[in-house]
Amino acid sequence: MHWRLRIGRVGGTPVELHWSAAVGVVLLGLLLASSLLPALVPGQQPVGYVVAGTAAALGLLGSLLAHELAHTVVARRHGLPVRRVTLWLLGGLSELGAPPRTPSEEIRVSGAGPATSLLLGVLCGVAAAAVANVPLAAAALGWVALMNLLIGVLNLLPGTPLDGGRIAHGVIWGVSGDAERATRVAAGAGRLIGALLVATGAVLLLRGMWDGLWLALIGWVLAGSAGAELARATATERLGGLTLAGVMSRTPVTLPGWLTVAAALATLAEPDAARHRRYPVVDIEGGYQGVVTLRDLLAVPDDRRDEVRTRDAARDTGVVVAEDDEPLVDVVGRLPAPGGIAVVLHAGRPVGLLTPCDIDRALAFAAPADHPSPTRGARP
Repeated sequence: MHWRLRIGRVGGTPVELHWSAAVGVVLLGLLLASSLLPALVPGQQPVGYVVAGTAAALGLLGSLLAHELAHTVVARRHGLPVRRVTLWLLGGLSELGAPPRTPSEEIRVSGAGPATSLLLGVLCGVAAAAVANVPLAAAALGWVALMNLLIGVLNLLPGTPLDGGRIAHGVIWGVSGDAERATRVAAGAGRLIGALLVATGAVLLLRGMWDGLWLALIGWVLAGSAGAELARATATERLGGLTLAGVMSRTPVTLPGWLTVAAALATLAEPDAARHRRYPVVDIEGGYQGVVTLRDLLAVPDDRRDEVRTRDAARDTGVVVAEDDEPLVDVVGRLPAPGGIAVVLHAGRPVGLLTPCDIDRALAFAAPADHPSPTRGARP
């Protein structure tokens, strides 16, 4: 998800709208106004179909937001930080700042979303029956009710990354006491469910039912996400016991924060200068001040490069800052994708960088989970 628009905060949680959600609302509103609503309620004015279709599409978007906010409310009640909620074409995503600490926490947080969708489906259905004398309003509300019920049921399927998969993960974790085993089982179920949805969608398409395209797309995304989660679980098992100090690239090339942008560019342009994408910026005592890229420096206007300091162009966007004694798997889980890095500190000073290449190297040297090595956890 690369382009997102911050639309506000709800209960302290930032809410962002991905471009695909905005496009989806417009297309869905047009589809409802031009085909579904006229078929359900014929003989109405065109403007009525447009208004009802737009309201129904926005109602679905609001329902998705309510689903995700239900996750965040329960997560906050359990003391779990929430980074943001993002709405996109196929639903929403609540990004927690930390994973649930117990199986019961995971079950409660995960179950809040589907429960909210099912409740909204019932409430919208009741509202549709209450305005039955206004056919277009009843049809729009009935459609929103049906969508919420479908969202609730679909999300209860027992495979990650669906909420039902998180619930299944919590149950298996609680029964077995093995969180990694629970991850493998739930992710495997997610891949199977995704493949079944893709196959079902393909059959529907072959029969001329274009709804199958939507189903196949959902299945494809589900299978891909489940596969990525399974890969992360495997990596977590293989990297367990390692800290950043044993994996990071040591002695990072830093730039003094007091250096002007012009001087920094001149230094980086020298033939023997280090070729890196990001450079930690430090103060006179070596303390960390942020990260600057060559693009950041070049973005400073020519007429200001002799007065703007490198520290003024530094930022932390897309970078994780961590201590050198932190577990590797914890930091890897916080890295922004793709190509995210971590600046590794010791006593407030940069002592290394963790890059995708460092992680790949650690995985290559780590023993497979089912063949433990006596040297596992040794520092390269």
